[in-house]
Amino acid sequence: MKHDIDLWQPYPHDKRWDKDRNAKLLNIVFQGGTFGNFLKFFLDKFSKLSPDLEGDPFGDTGTSHKVSKVEFSGLIQKYHASFINDNEGNIDLPICIITPSKKKHYLYLKKSQWFRAKDNMISPDDLWKKAIGDMPDTIKDHALSIVKLYDIKNTAHFSWIPKFIVRDWYKLEFLKKIEQTYNHQWFAAFKSHEFFKKQKVYNLDLETFFDWHNFLKNITELNRVFGLVLDFDRLAEMRTLFEKGLELDTIRKECNMVQSVLEQGADKPLTDLDVATEGFIYAEMEKKYPNIQMPLTNRFFRDTEELRQFLEHFPNWYRRPNPNLG
Repeated sequence: MKHDIDLWQPYPHDKRWDKDRNAKLLNIVFQGGTFGNFLKFFLDKFSKLSPDLEGDPFGDTGTSHKVSKVEFSGLIQKYHASFINDNEGNIDLPICIITPSKKKHYLYLKKSQWFRAKDNMISPDDLWKKAIGDMPDTIKDHALSIVKLYDIKNTAHFSWIPKFIVRDWYKLEFLKKIEQTYNHQWFAAFKSHEFFKKQKVYNLDLETFFDWHNFLKNITELNRVFGLVLDFDRLAEMRTLFEKGLELDTIRKECNMVQSVLEQGADKPLTDLDVATEGFIYAEMEKKYPNIQMPLTNRFFRDTEELRQFLEHFPNWYRRPNPNLG
């Protein structure tokens, strides 16, 4: 794998975990942005083996980082990937790892790993809404790579990148086969690591957190595998907690909406999407219609009907093989 050499170094804001702090009931090992904090809170709250937890873990944007003063039982812990190094030699640890499976998950990761990390709320739109010199350091290198790729001139410290260029940059990434993308390679190396072959592992699909019915089905199985003794008599309370987090999370809702447009043909407004989501829609359309390239304009389609009309009435004499599709 391209990225498997340094995958398991400590997460930037993680402390090295003491092996004695590993949980006897379940260890959630996850990449940032994939709901490990929420899952820990939920399972600890609703397990009959631990005292109830008051309130909820959510901040204003739906992240579950508001847990620093919560008195957890210690039966369930959550860790980033450095857990692998910290537990070298240990076997038969009860582990849940969270991994993506759908195309919309990779859109979600593109957006959430900037926005949710440390609650920085960095958006893909910052790549065109902010001058390069004013961008957070987290994304400045990406901006400079766009400048280089598109050979943009006059890029003084406080110059801007056009919106249509940033959208096209995202589109090029989403046009790649999933197997060629960084996030897919990272997660493929992660879940196939030799360490996990010696443990008791449950692979939890990221889709679990996008829909209540999937969530219920998958935590029921998680409960069975690890004997979590979840109190399903509190099902209404469970659903209220899950749906509050989903309602606060605009990124998850936007990814669900895009899936409904692309897979079910739902008639939806396409205003107020960020440029990564627009690029994802462009990529999916170009893969479906390989002789049409989507327009390079700052304005995006106002709704799915306008997008449909563009594709239906695109003149035959403008149709050409897409140079970005191999």
